[in-house]
Amino acid sequence: MKHSKRLFLILAVCVLAGVNPLYAQGYETPPKEVADLILAPATPSISFSSVKDRFLIVHRDNIPSIADLAQEELRLAGTRVLAATNGPKNNNKIVGMEMKALPGKKGIAEGPVTGFPEDVSIITYSWSPDGKKIVAAVEEEDGIRLWLVNTDNLQAARLSDRKLNMFFGMGSYRWAPDSQSLLALFVPEDRGPQPVENVREVAPVIQESDGRKNPVRTYQDLLSDEFTERQFDYYATSALGFIDVSSGEVRMLGKEGIFTGTSFSPDGRYLMVTSLHRPYSYVVTHSNFPKLIEIWDMEGNLVKELNRTPLREFVYAGVNSASPHLRSLAWRPDKPAAVYWIEPLDGGNGRTKVAYRDRLMCLEAPFDSQAEELYKSVKRMGRILWGDATNAFITEYDRSVRQNVCYHYNPQEKKTVGVLYDVHTEDLYGAPGNLITSENALGRNVVYSPDNYKTVYFSGPGNSPRGAYPFIDVHTLATGKKQRIWQAQDPYYETPTAYLDLAAGTFIARRESNTQAPNYYLVQLRKSKRAEQGARFTQLTSFADPYPSMQGVTKEVVQYTRADGVQLSGTLYLPAGYKKEDGPLPAFIWAYPTEYKSSANAGQRSDAPNQFTRYTRTSPIMWVALGYAVLNNASFPIIGEGDKEPNDTYVEQLVANAQAAVDVLVDMGVADKNRIAVGGHSYGAFMTANLLANCDLFAAGIARSGAYNRTLTPFGFQNETRTFWEAPEVYLDMSPFMHAHKLKTPILLIHGQADNNSGTFTMQSERLFSALKGNGGIARLVLLPYESHGYAAKESLLHQAWETWVWMEKYVKNRED
Repeated sequence: MKHSKRLFLILAVCVLAGVNPLYAQGYETPPKEVADLILAPATPSISFSSVKDRFLIVHRDNIPSIADLAQEELRLAGTRVLAATNGPKNNNKIVGMEMKALPGKKGIAEGPVTGFPEDVSIITYSWSPDGKKIVAAVEEEDGIRLWLVNTDNLQAARLSDRKLNMFFGMGSYRWAPDSQSLLALFVPEDRGPQPVENVREVAPVIQESDGRKNPVRTYQDLLSDEFTERQFDYYATSALGFIDVSSGEVRMLGKEGIFTGTSFSPDGRYLMVTSLHRPYSYVVTHSNFPKLIEIWDMEGNLVKELNRTPLREFVYAGVNSASPHLRSLAWRPDKPAAVYWIEPLDGGNGRTKVAYRDRLMCLEAPFDSQAEELYKSVKRMGRILWGDATNAFITEYDRSVRQNVCYHYNPQEKKTVGVLYDVHTEDLYGAPGNLITSENALGRNVVYSPDNYKTVYFSGPGNSPRGAYPFIDVHTLATGKKQRIWQAQDPYYETPTAYLDLAAGTFIARRESNTQAPNYYLVQLRKSKRAEQGARFTQLTSFADPYPSMQGVTKEVVQYTRADGVQLSGTLYLPAGYKKEDGPLPAFIWAYPTEYKSSANAGQRSDAPNQFTRYTRTSPIMWVALGYAVLNNASFPIIGEGDKEPNDTYVEQLVANAQAAVDVLVDMGVADKNRIAVGGHSYGAFMTANLLANCDLFAAGIARSGAYNRTLTPFGFQNETRTFWEAPEVYLDMSPFMHAHKLKTPILLIHGQADNNSGTFTMQSERLFSALKGNGGIARLVLLPYESHGYAAKESLLHQAWETWVWMEKYVKNRED
């Protein structure tokens, strides 16, 4: 009760002072129990060298200050970049590295990496192909530069004074296959001063429609005029060059351009270079700008123009539609220098009836002949996983019936060997997992097989009626026989993270439990033993529990049934020391709706009952620390079987899901039916507003970063592919903005002022708040400065928690009936 007393004092003081007690002045902090969870240090991660003899422990600081977020940021063509560094804001910066050898490996330097600046801010890093070097992109005051870590003595030193151009993110540098040099995108040294907007150059902004249908979804951060086009040219343009890692010497290729990607051929003789060109667009992001993909030699000379695509300002409707142009252009990992791509045979229009939708093409060095057709797909082609010259694995999908098929294919003889799997994508229990890959002699990832593709290996989450228990399977390709060689066992949740030698039964796993924080282990399977009979685990790391104050909190997977028979579930958290005889608690239900075509699949579990509880910085689970029962990830399926679309009965199913969740908590005796809140983020916020407008099950709602008026996303949203004009009643009925006059339950709206997510413009929350206020609703709108779709700054995280605490204490825990 101490927190209720504190809140009472806050309210009393505010009332005496004549201040609205629910309107904070400046940033506030929630009670210590919650603040400690938000400010808990990030658990380190690990990264293995390519030869799997050592690993790096990576320490991060992922809670920047509001001053960090307030740095001048440009928003150009769907990308956000700092003017000062020509790179992204580093909200998840690496602040330290530590090297460790795997057990049994000799002659490897161990300990912390030194030599970096004292307050280093590393954006990203990369191991060399030979596993003996590490390069890091370090954010400095005036730009981003590459630093090299010598793994022999664990010393870091700046590799070059040249500044990286990280406008397009993490792909701004690549290791050469021989590990002796790096290909990097540099900021041009002579690019001059940044563009300045001149009032004398201001002109009307004009766009045209030529009569063709150009349906596109709503995007943020688009170019808007001639000035932003010049800014895009200035910051996105790079100079391409090599850095010798021994000397730091830079050799430029003599070309500048707006390069979005580069890659080496496996043999290191060629480069694939992707660049963007005018004309630009004010309605789509840079990924749809005119694109040129070329092959160069190591001197920067053009060898082959692979593909040139025009500006694309439209998308075909239909769940099986794709780009009308070539896609997935990449180097074949099983050949020294061969390029492959997928070419649509239906123009990318999934509604067109054709015998074949796509074909797989390949072109080998010296790239002076016609491309070879390797395969034609009946359905839309998905991923191609290569093995060797005679083994590849090609997926096809049909989203209209949720089908995913993987074929074992011989590219040399151009014939299908067999079907590896044919699954319903919603069937979690029948999912085969993912094919395991490993590096081949060319240093590229291919499907792992220790016996020339007699067998291949899969790993997956292992979803089942008991929950998730990750596994490793071996498949015999000739017979289709599948054998489980390992699976996580109670009381642990164990996830494979790196594969050393599966033929010998060795891999790395992250192990955790309800009471044990995650750590990494070397796993050795016991020979001639079944999977359930265990393995030998050797601990590699000793990361501490970041939430010691939450020991004793109980977790339970609750299964229950919707009125129409659909099986549902959620994970229930109860305060430490709570007993049901203590009486019902105020409760908080947190959810995110998901569409299904099958009611049977909608009821399948994906939770991991043995997983360690993570109180992430915006997690609803943290409210268990203040005496709430929390039902997290409550099932909210929206089902449309047969010819029906899920959203045709969205509201009715939403309410039915909520009713079932409320009923089970009340029937269990853990929740007071008059003191239950509901909340969600993004599409979960949309759900929350809809529930409060269409039922009276809840005392209050918390809606973060949502969209509430679907007429503002008229060309589709989430998994809805129909446009507003094709299904206006669906868009209107699903929009809580249209029902604002019915929304009388108190709702807290929180939104980042710099939301970058497609469709969830900050205006969505502002307009809903105005509608609620105009109709006499009880609402509060909190806009967080500089925050995007997710919240990052320490001040913002603490404040949104304070807002939630105050709202829940007033309208839920201490609700006046």
